Amino acid sequence: MSESAASNNSAEVDPREALLQIVNTPMLAQCLYVAAKLGIADLLKDGPRSSDELAAATQVHARSLYRILRALSGFGIFEEDEGRRFSLNSMAEPLRSDVPLSARGWTIMRGEDFTWQPWGQILHGVKTGESAFFHVYGKDGWEYLAEHPEAAAIFDDAMRSISAQKFKAVAEAYDFSGVDSIVDVGGGNGGLMAAILTSNPHMTGVVADLPHVAEGARKNVDAAGLSNRCSCVAIDMFEGVPEGADAYIMANLIQNCDDDHAVRTLTNCRRAMKQGGRVLVVECLIPGPNEPHLSKLADIEIFVMTDGGMERTKQEYQALYEAAELRLTKVIPTNSPWSIVEGVAAS
Repeated sequence: MSESAASNNSAEVDPREALLQIVNTPMLAQCLYVAAKLGIADLLKDGPRSSDELAAATQVHARSLYRILRALSGFGIFEEDEGRRFSLNSMAEPLRSDVPLSARGWTIMRGEDFTWQPWGQILHGVKTGESAFFHVYGKDGWEYLAEHPEAAAIFDDAMRSISAQKFKAVAEAYDFSGVDSIVDVGGGNGGLMAAILTSNPHMTGVVADLPHVAEGARKNVDAAGLSNRCSCVAIDMFEGVPEGADAYIMANLIQNCDDDHAVRTLTNCRRAMKQGGRVLVVECLIPGPNEPHLSKLADIEIFVMTDGGMERTKQEYQALYEAAELRLTKVIPTNSPWSIVEGVAAS
C-alpha cells in the first residue's frame, strides 16, 4: 500500500502520485464516515483521549478503531501523540455535531449504503444512461427516502449540515426589497425560507414540498418563531404550486429534474406568480472547460443518484427559461459555490 501513502513534502508533486492520492480518496472518506458515525469528535471536545477509551465509549473493537484514527491523523484529521491518545485539530473540529456549520451530517450520509453502493455502479450508468441508484434499488432516490425514514433522517441532517452557509449567502446576495411574498418550491426543511424571512422582516412565505417533507418543515418554521409569517403546504410541484406570490424560489431542485420536468415546474411557477413576479433558481452553474468547480463533481453525484437530473450551464438554464416562457434576466453570484438565476415572465 506504499503507493497510497501521503505525498512527501517536496515542492513538486509527481503527477502519478497526485493521481493515486485522488484514486485513494474514497478510502479516506470511509474512515471519516466511521469517525463521524461514532461521534469521535464529540468525545474529544473536552480534551485528548486514548483509542482504548474511545473504543470503550463507542462499544467498538479497540485495535480497529485505533487503525482508523491513526490513518486519519496521518492525513491531518485529528492529532495522535506517542501514547495513542487523540485530540481535535482544526480539520477535525467540523466533525463535531455541536459546532456552527458542522460537517458531521454530510460525512455520515456520504458513507451510508444508500449513497455509497450506487457509486459502485457508476460504470453501469455510463454504459446505459440509467441512474446507478435505480440500478441498485429499483427506484429513484426520492422514492427510496420516502420509504425509508431512517435514511431520510440521515439525508435531512446532511442537508442541514451543508445548507446553512448557502442559505445565508442567498439571503444576503439577493435584493428582496420588492418582494412581499415568496414561495419556496421544494423547500425541504424550511432552512432557506427561515434565512430569507429573518433577513427580510417585511416578507411572508410558503414552504411547499411533498407531504412528509412539509410536515417536518412546519416544525422547523415553528421553532424559528416564524409561524405567523410562513405556512407549509404539501404539493406535487409537477402538477402545480401555490398561487399569488411575488417570487418563487427553488434551491437545488431543478438539478434533480430532466429538462421536461424542469420546464414543467418552471412553467407552473410562471403561471402562479403575480404579474411582475419573478422566478429564482439557486444552483451551482457549470463554468467553462478546465475550470475547477464544485458543480462539475456535483453533476456526477446527480447522474448517479437521479433519473435525468443534471447541473447546468447558464446557457442551458436560459434554454429552460425560454421553454417555460420566462426570460432570464441575470445571474447573481453568492458568497458560496451557488448562484441565483433570476427570471421574469417573457413579454
